[in-house]
Amino acid sequence: MDLKDESYALSALEASSLVLVTDCKGIITFVNDHFCKISGYAKDELTGFNYRTVCSSYYTMEHFQDISKTVTQGHVWNGGVKNQAKDGSEYGVNLTVFPNVNDNGEVYQYVFIGKEFIKNRPDDAYLHQTMENLRDIENALDASSIVAITDDRGVITYVNEKFCEISKYDRAELIGKTHRVINSGFHPKSFFREMWETIKQGLVWKGEVKNRAKDGSEYWMHTTIVPFLHDDGKPRQFISIRTDITDRVIAEAALADRTKQLAKAHDEAIKANLIKSQFLANMSHELRTPLNAIIGYSEMLQEEAEELGEGAFADDLSKISKAGNHLLALINDILDISKIEAGKMELFPDTCRLSDLIQDVMTTIRPLVEGKGNQLQTFCEEEGEITVDVMKLRQILINLLSNANKFTENGFIAFEVYKESRNNRPGYSFLVRDTGIGMTQEQLEKLFQPFTQADASTTRKYGGTGLGLAISQRLSHIMGGDIMVESEFGTGTAFTCWLPTFSDELKDSLASVIGERQLTTDEESQVNILLIDDEASNRELMERYLIKTGWTLAFAENGQDGLHMAKKLRPKVICLDIFMPGMDGWSVLTAIKSDPELADIPVVIWSMTSDRQLGYALGAAEFLVKPVQRDQLISVMDKYVVNREDHTVLVIEDDASVSELVARLLRKEGYKVVEAANGILALASLSQTTPALILLDLMMPEMDGFQFIEELRKQEAWREIPIIVLTAKTITSEDRAKLSGSVIKTIRKGSYDPQTLLEKIQSYLT
Repeated sequence: MDLKDESYALSALEASSLVLVTDCKGIITFVNDHFCKISGYAKDELTGFNYRTVCSSYYTMEHFQDISKTVTQGHVWNGGVKNQAKDGSEYGVNLTVFPNVNDNGEVYQYVFIGKEFIKNRPDDAYLHQTMENLRDIENALDASSIVAITDDRGVITYVNEKFCEISKYDRAELIGKTHRVINSGFHPKSFFREMWETIKQGLVWKGEVKNRAKDGSEYWMHTTIVPFLHDDGKPRQFISIRTDITDRVIAEAALADRTKQLAKAHDEAIKANLIKSQFLANMSHELRTPLNAIIGYSEMLQEEAEELGEGAFADDLSKISKAGNHLLALINDILDISKIEAGKMELFPDTCRLSDLIQDVMTTIRPLVEGKGNQLQTFCEEEGEITVDVMKLRQILINLLSNANKFTENGFIAFEVYKESRNNRPGYSFLVRDTGIGMTQEQLEKLFQPFTQADASTTRKYGGTGLGLAISQRLSHIMGGDIMVESEFGTGTAFTCWLPTFSDELKDSLASVIGERQLTTDEESQVNILLIDDEASNRELMERYLIKTGWTLAFAENGQDGLHMAKKLRPKVICLDIFMPGMDGWSVLTAIKSDPELADIPVVIWSMTSDRQLGYALGAAEFLVKPVQRDQLISVMDKYVVNREDHTVLVIEDDASVSELVARLLRKEGYKVVEAANGILALASLSQTTPALILLDLMMPEMDGFQFIEELRKQEAWREIPIIVLTAKTITSEDRAKLSGSVIKTIRKGSYDPQTLLEKIQSYLT
């Protein structure tokens, strides 16, 4: 480096030879030899101590606070200070403090570079030592950073070799130019205007800048620009120290692009799932509607044939009915596997005795086994209990036993239940072993895949869709268990379903028996009122209201508990809150009205809600799912129409066969029936005759069931007509909100007095 370059380095680095480094708390981590020589301290007498160790007592605490305030904000501090040597003598230092900042913008250390001014010291010797120190510092900077110096107008006066390497310009091509020569055009003018305004005020600027090299390639720099000031505080030159961050920026851009793609894929998956759910709802309607007619007509004709003594016809019709029910079971399997894969399969757990469950399963499966000439033996000495979704466990066991029976001819089937703990979790194993055809290893590998059976010959000979085992395994998974299989070709197969006694997967939906302990009456007597509400304070309020009535009260703090207690206690009235965690009131209401054992219990909505009041007014009194059983349909009708011959039922159904079937059933029971093929024709019919009850399909052309309800409720004379929804459509949560009028009465919290509440309840108890 020539004398000119040396003067540039000297100006840039403040011609300093005293070097000291501290951490962010001011604890000394490094001092150079010259600092030790001037201060009289050894390095180990300074390292680990606070910087104020070498400061003169001349300064007040406010002085140090002023320095600290500047550097902790990431700004360089310049000024003169007095230091105190080990022997007590004082010496002056022109000091510059540089804060070092990490990638998060946090200061992690401070570098003190100072020039001592000691009286009577030869300037030339001092200057020579200073030059040596500056060369060392300059070499360190050149080896690690991209450095440039400009004058107060931004004209480049010095660049190091690394600057030339990354910009691909020679030093001669840069000196005398401004940084516009490497401007990429990426940043707006406001970016550089803000930068310039900062450093002209004598403040340090930090940021990330995209530059363009001589060959047109672009690169990113993390840049720090430090101004050096005249005595009047105005900048006389700037030093910029840069670090190449191109690889990091490229990686971040790639990550951002990948994140964007994943977000798009996620949105598309959600959209596809919604489309799939809608398709399943429509498919269930389209398939179940004709099945309703097949099963319904065959059962009705079978009954008439038996009354006429036509035994042969009755047998044929029985076969049609069985085939229709078999087809319905297949459709339900397809919908089940779709619900499971979409994560929409709901659990309704309860605690049951193993002996009762096994007896129920044996009652169903034994006639099928005996019909094929197989022997069934049961081994179960357990008298314990298990908390599961009982219906789904029953479905699993019947499927495993049916499978064993299907692939065994004149053989032996064993069903064994025993305790078994897995991964420190207590549970039960349900083992089904047969002496049937067995399976090869290749067949076992694809056993639990949906729509897949052992091979084509198995499908041709034994039939089926290959869904039963797939559904059973997935149901066991969502209840915290699993199904394992062992098989030997030509010898037989053993399936083991293991389920925990109590599963963490069921916590959110568990219908706990704890609610039984909250009863205020003897367990054997019928409870008058069941309150389902997550607020304990509402129970206390209800008890105060009922204290003089003599009525008994039970309380459940969530929907699952409420359903469990409703089945056990059969209250005369259910008071139901809507806004509850887990299972909300709409779901509870749907479960109550679709359960034959609970459907007749009046429900009083007791909830703080106003925005859904219109939804209640538009809702249905009941809904049934196709194919509906005749007895169930007649039972629901009887709740609303006492004298059948004196009242008219309006059937709104676009499928002519279904409409005719329902009308014939009703007329046979003594009802007057008017039929309408869609909502528009139904409204026209209402203008002629006001029915006592409306039987409504939801999915119809011209005007669907939802639109019909909305139009119906606009007419005051028709608002009180009970509506029963008869549909094959899968009911969604949005549908439930619209159909939530399947309530006896809606009472909103905060808008009633205690006497009103008592009168409403009493009207349903008498």
